[in-house]
Amino acid sequence: MIAPAPASWQTARPFPDGVPILVDAVAEVTLRALEEADLPAVVEECRDPQTMRWSTTIPHPVGGYQLSDARDFLAVVRVGWQEGSRLTWTVEAERDGARQFCGAVSLVMAGPGCGEVGFVLHPGARGRSVSSSAVRLVRDYAFDALGLHTLRWRAKAGNWASRRVAAATGFVFDGLVRRLLDDHGDMVDGWVATMTRDDPRTPIRWLQPAELAGPGVALRPFAESDVPRIIEACSDLRTRHWLVSMPHPYGRTDALTYLEATRELAARGTGVVWCVADPDDGRCVGSIGLEGLGSYAPRGEIGYWAHPDARGRGLITAAVKLVSAHARTAGLASSLMIRCAAENTASRHAADAAGYRQVGVLPAAEPLGDGSLADLVLYASP
Repeated sequence: MIAPAPASWQTARPFPDGVPILVDAVAEVTLRALEEADLPAVVEECRDPQTMRWSTTIPHPVGGYQLSDARDFLAVVRVGWQEGSRLTWTVEAERDGARQFCGAVSLVMAGPGCGEVGFVLHPGARGRSVSSSAVRLVRDYAFDALGLHTLRWRAKAGNWASRRVAAATGFVFDGLVRRLLDDHGDMVDGWVATMTRDDPRTPIRWLQPAELAGPGVALRPFAESDVPRIIEACSDLRTRHWLVSMPHPYGRTDALTYLEATRELAARGTGVVWCVADPDDGRCVGSIGLEGLGSYAPRGEIGYWAHPDARGRGLITAAVKLVSAHARTAGLASSLMIRCAAENTASRHAADAAGYRQVGVLPAAEPLGDGSLADLVLYASP
């Protein structure tokens, strides 16, 4: 049974003098009260396209976010502290060579002992884990100073940057809730993650694809710019014959869904998918994935496909070697396997050439595009 939070969990505080200053000396991040001098930077932040895309609460007035809107925000922040209902800090860190406003982080009281954490970052401060440091400070303050027992994070589905911060600060992903959030009058799908006072305050494993390079090939994370090449590869008759789960016809929505699926694997710590790229021009020439990494004894399975104009060049074989070596050195899997339809000579050749050995056959276990069933050949890493 969860013990109730102390009566002080929602206490009125004078603003700005009652705002506690929280400091992460290692990350050089300070949380303090919002000031009038911060408001021009608030305007910059709220006019940023990424902020406008993902925030569900920042207003989108006709003519754009103005200084008057930032002053309204300051008034809301003041009331939140005075009522003890919404505690909002300025995130101060280095930006453009000076310590200044880099964003905001809030703790909204959602009920006795329960709070919700939200944050937004100035575009000039992104990519340096500033948000993660700020959220850790608020998390510890909520649990240790206020005595809350539960914290939640919510974001629009697809906001991977926010989800990475939640994972880095120990929030356990709960899933997607349809039509969860009011996004300026439209109900949109949202993600939810939770952390309790008894949970370890450690990051959740996130398998970001490492950039790898080998003879004639480079492996990197997929990007939206790869979508046209993905469509070409997955619309190919030969690809569709061997991978019957491919939608047909295969369009932009299908390619974007594929990219989201690769990110979901990484976020859940169960798999990693790389774009196989030509090292000379960076074009996508295929895909290779390592899945099955979430069990107590991870046994990774490698799967791959190639763009039609990349076949016969040994690129997939080189990719298999790179991923196999990376899986061993990074400790991602205790063993590796590849499964191929017996008739898929190109896929089997890649496994053979990469040094995998055949260890078994499952009769009539692989459906093909013509409706037949092929034997499935199993390969194990050397």
